[in-house]
Amino acid sequence: MIPDVSLDAFVHPEAVLIGDITIEKGCFIGAGAVIRADTGPVVIREGTNIQDNVVIHVDAGSEVTIEKNVIVGHSAVLHDVHIEQGCVIGMGSILLYGVVCGEGAFVGAGSLVPSHMHIPPGKLVTGNPAKVIKDVTPDQTSYAREGVQFYKELADRYRHAMRRI
Repeated sequence: MIPDVSLDAFVHPEAVLIGDITIEKGCFIGAGAVIRADTGPVVIREGTNIQDNVVIHVDAGSEVTIEKNVIVGHSAVLHDVHIEQGCVIGMGSILLYGVVCGEGAFVGAGSLVPSHMHIPPGKLVTGNPAKVIKDVTPDQTSYAREGVQFYKELADRYRHAMRRI
C-alpha cells in the first residue's frame, strides 16, 4: 500500500514511510523518522509533528492513531499506540504496545511507558516505568500550542522551499 500524504503536509526527504499510512494536512515529519505500517495502519491527524528520528511501528492486527495537534519529540518510539489530541510525547520516550494517552497528556523526555498503560487526560507521566506525576500546567499547555503552531509553520515553509540537493 502507498502512503496517503496530504499535499499540505511536509515529509522530509530522509524520512521513511512504509505501508498503510495516512498523514493529514499541516503535519510535519522530520528527517530520519521511520513510520512502518506494513502490517497495520498508521493514521497521523492534522497539525501533528513527528520530529527527527522518531520510530512508529504497528504489529499485525493492531494500529497506531495519533490525533490532531500532537507533538512527538525527537527519537521517540511509538508501538501500537493511540495518542489523543493535544498530547506531547517527550524526546527519547518509548511507548509500548497498547498505550493510550488521553487528551492533553504529556510524557516526559526519556520515559518508558509500559504496555497497556492508559494515561488520563491532562496528566504528566515520567520515569522508567512511567508513572503519573501531576496535572499538566497551563504553562505546559501553552507551550504545546506554541510548539504545534511552530511546526505547522515550519512544515509550510519547508514544503515551499526545501529541495533535495
